[in-house]
Amino acid sequence: MNNHTASLEYRRAATQQASVVGLVMALHDTLIGNLRRAAEAMEKNDIQGRCAELVHGFKVLTQLDAMLDMKNGGEAAVKIRRFYSHVRGQMLTAQFKLSAEILRDQIRIVMEVRQAWEQVDGAPRESQPRVGQGPSAPAQMRMQAPHEPELRTAFSCTG
Repeated sequence: MNNHTASLEYRRAATQQASVVGLVMALHDTLIGNLRRAAEAMEKNDIQGRCAELVHGFKVLTQLDAMLDMKNGGEAAVKIRRFYSHVRGQMLTAQFKLSAEILRDQIRIVMEVRQAWEQVDGAPRESQPRVGQGPSAPAQMRMQAPHEPELRTAFSCTG
């Protein structure tokens, strides 16, 4: 078992017991990694690596967006959706301009949002649902359990 396979197995096991907020944080971590690796690939002129990381980042954003409970999440859900849309737009801009700096800016802001989710995750456990269980998170930060959304993001990458 190589390091990548071990890492995937660890994440799979961790998410099986994670709260919905914990899953959101894990997806933010994945997105941060995608953005970092895409920026590095961009600087190395690694077109294939850059494209693979950006495509995966778009899929992560699609999953995060699909988890939003727009019916019950109120203004917080609307703002979070806008945030994901902004990141998606900046990723496209970075791709077209070949700007690793734009991607690094997105890493910074995604990390800030992830830290906010970390504070939510530090709330008493009884207020946080486990995936597929019980009452939902507070209305201001409501999320749905992940599912396989119809991919709405079509992205292709060429040099």
